[in-house]
Amino acid sequence: MQAPAPGGAGRPLPWHADPQQLETVLRRRILPLVTKPARYLGGELGAVRVPWCGDRANLLLAFPDAYEVGISNNGLRILYAGLNAAPDTYADIVFSPWPDMEERLRAEGIPLFSLEARKPVRSFDVLGISLGYELCYTNVLNMIDLAGIPLRAADRGDGDPVVIVGGHCAANPTVLGSFVDLFCLGDGEDVVLDVAAAVRAWKRERGSRAELLARLRGIPGTWWEGRRERTEARVVSDLNDHPPPAILVPAIEAVHDRLALEVMRGCVRGCRFCQAGMITRPVRERDVAKVVAAAVSGARELGWDEISLLSLSTCDYSGLGEAMAAILARTAGSRTNLELPSLRVDALDESVYDLIRRQKPASFTFAPEAGSQRLRDVINKNVTERDVLDSVRLASDAGAKRIKLYFMIGLPTETDADLDAIVDLAGKVVAAVPRGGSQITVSVSPFSPKAHTPFQWAGQIDRDAMARRNRRLLDGLRPLKVKVSLRNPDVSRLESVLGLGDGRLGDVVEHAWAAGARFDGWDEQFEAALWDEAFAAAGVAPEAYLAPRDTADPLPWDGIFAQIDREFLRRDWEAAQRGETVPDCRLDGACGQCAACDGELQHIFAERGIERPGPDGIADDGAGGTPASPEGGEQGFDPRNADPTDPGRERDRWRKWRDRSPGKCWHRVVYAKTGDAAFWGHLDFQRQVRLALRRAGLPAAYSQGFNPQPLLKFGPPLPVGVAGDAEMLDLAFTHLAPAWEETLNRHLPAGVRVLASAEVGPVLSGAIDKDVDRYDYRAVLPPPGEGGPEPEASRRAIASFLDTTSRIYLRRRPKGDIEVDVRSLVCGDRLTVEDAPCPETGGAVLNFSLQRPPGEAGLPVFDFLAAVCGGLLPEPRLARVRRTALLARRRNGGWMSPLVRILELNQRLWLRKHLSA
Repeated sequence: MQAPAPGGAGRPLPWHADPQQLETVLRRRILPLVTKPARYLGGELGAVRVPWCGDRANLLLAFPDAYEVGISNNGLRILYAGLNAAPDTYADIVFSPWPDMEERLRAEGIPLFSLEARKPVRSFDVLGISLGYELCYTNVLNMIDLAGIPLRAADRGDGDPVVIVGGHCAANPTVLGSFVDLFCLGDGEDVVLDVAAAVRAWKRERGSRAELLARLRGIPGTWWEGRRERTEARVVSDLNDHPPPAILVPAIEAVHDRLALEVMRGCVRGCRFCQAGMITRPVRERDVAKVVAAAVSGARELGWDEISLLSLSTCDYSGLGEAMAAILARTAGSRTNLELPSLRVDALDESVYDLIRRQKPASFTFAPEAGSQRLRDVINKNVTERDVLDSVRLASDAGAKRIKLYFMIGLPTETDADLDAIVDLAGKVVAAVPRGGSQITVSVSPFSPKAHTPFQWAGQIDRDAMARRNRRLLDGLRPLKVKVSLRNPDVSRLESVLGLGDGRLGDVVEHAWAAGARFDGWDEQFEAALWDEAFAAAGVAPEAYLAPRDTADPLPWDGIFAQIDREFLRRDWEAAQRGETVPDCRLDGACGQCAACDGELQHIFAERGIERPGPDGIADDGAGGTPASPEGGEQGFDPRNADPTDPGRERDRWRKWRDRSPGKCWHRVVYAKTGDAAFWGHLDFQRQVRLALRRAGLPAAYSQGFNPQPLLKFGPPLPVGVAGDAEMLDLAFTHLAPAWEETLNRHLPAGVRVLASAEVGPVLSGAIDKDVDRYDYRAVLPPPGEGGPEPEASRRAIASFLDTTSRIYLRRRPKGDIEVDVRSLVCGDRLTVEDAPCPETGGAVLNFSLQRPPGEAGLPVFDFLAAVCGGLLPEPRLARVRRTALLARRRNGGWMSPLVRILELNQRLWLRKHLSA
């Protein structure tokens, strides 16, 4: 018997289940009070928005980390795109709220909700959590609890969604086994569709939750606590059967803020410490033509200026050179950079470095892992010192400003001589780089043993041993004047314990979560003492999990077959102790019998040969392209998208532009920034404008130098949470762009619109910041029931303020507090309360004008409200503030728009120039 539907007689619909009511509370009482409120807005470009329907399969994809980490996760994007393309299926996403947001949600009694549909987690049929890092375990529990779902799987019943976990951490599911209903092992593309199909069938039959769980447990590749049979991880046999997923363009800058395309999955280099390289076998490459098409269309349609070719070892992608050359040719003139992740020092030849050199790369990252050849053989790294130094020289010649080297300490069989070899190798790298060239960074992390690797039996060194090794390295590296980065040993040890643990650690994780552990992977959030107390409270000794293990002893993850045979791992562990290497079985050596290939499942290499370049030297994908701008290297501009009133003359006009080859022309722009856009920070807003310019194909002029950027000069920034009715920016184009305002508006995100513009000319004679002398605001204070004053009390406070000749306010700043005379900031008596309260909220409405006194510090608008209202307004950020105008002072004491000011100034300069001539 199916549980009553939400909103039915047996299950009343809570107020927060209504997206409109939830939206109102978020904007009025929560988002103004949290850091980076844009994390919780939704509305990303590329997001799926459809009306809510309870009859279809509704799955919520959760990432247990902050928005800016999860939104660019490739696995999450794959699942999101695949599910939303399936019939009668809807997928939404949710991320771990930052601690301040969690506090507000709990205070308001609001359960965790989805990003786009704004529906509570318990409205969904399945909560699917993508878990790739052990230090997110407490976030998993926190998300389950915030959703109002019982923590332990055994305590859930009808009305609770099924909690499923996938990702690399599912390779050892035992630690979280009691909290999770089901684990999906291996690649997710196919299994997630099986899950959706099972939910659809269950809904048609109106079954109970137990019946749904039984259906899901019948899907191959699933594991749950108590399962006795061995579970085999799912593997996608051919990536070409699954096109690269659509990219969500984040509302704020993500950790990996670029167009990332997976070119290859799997790695058989055989590094013995690397779990990802073991459990993602065999190697499956995506065809070059598919990679190139996705890169070109993604950059054009989404506005990205950087493309990343993604895999565990991108340098091993057999079509790398061909793909890079084609992408660079197809994006020539659009200022699109091509980026590669961490590079193998033995995998790139000079031709690929030549392609990279064109991008003026800022940094290169290499991972020798060990300093001595002996230890590199133990870990099967299969690179030599010459490989490292040759790669560093090529990177330096390519113009890299920074070169990063990654090493590990505490590797099996390591001695002090191996530590000294790190110092010696770093010294040779420094010597290989010309003086004044690349900055060298040496990053050192403790070795962390992982399940399903040959080193799963190795154990980890203790804290004292880590500290001693770090001191030895620091002493040796100090004379080299390199930058050194050391990982927190406590973080590394906890990662190892959780990765190698069993079901007994479930109580430890719960204790740590209950004590306040959140975001343990973030340095500023991690508290080792909380975990020490949690281990003690659960009666578990972490050292037991870090000790070396006998290869004959059972392991917690023995019930999981992650496409790698345990006997193979044992043989490789013994080979490591003898210092023997194993060649790459793809190209160099015989099959190592790891069991990843089984006849039907084999290595797949990229098909060679994409379409030949056309007459212009650029390959054609059949989708058309953007003509290169007349000046080489400038942003492409297509006049076919301009001047719809006279389409017959567009090509002729374009030819005239090419013949004229004009310089840049500045425009002053008036725009509105309202709605959700008010919650963006200034840097995130700038990023959105740059992306929109690229999507629109407008001919933006660029700065010169190492990292050219569009010539954009913004006016005074708006504080987060403050809307703007008539903000300003200056931008420059290289060519005539008819009707560019309309074109840009089609590509700007919701809440941002160009209202007016004026052509300034080739020279920008004044910055907006210097032109603005007055700021006009309208502030709606919160109503009396939500922390705001009565309108009459507001009038009395303002009258008292205006009667004073001076009011000193202490402004708190990170660089030091300062005193500001608030009264002197108000333009005369331009501070009033409207007669009628806000009809929407009932709060008092203030209108005021602030001036910027020359040479004195100003005051943020929320601080101004605090200074005026005092204790009547305990939380000024709850006021809904709009900046209604930016004004410049005329010589006669009047006021005008900075748009008018720069036009008048340019007119005077023009007259002066020509009259003097």
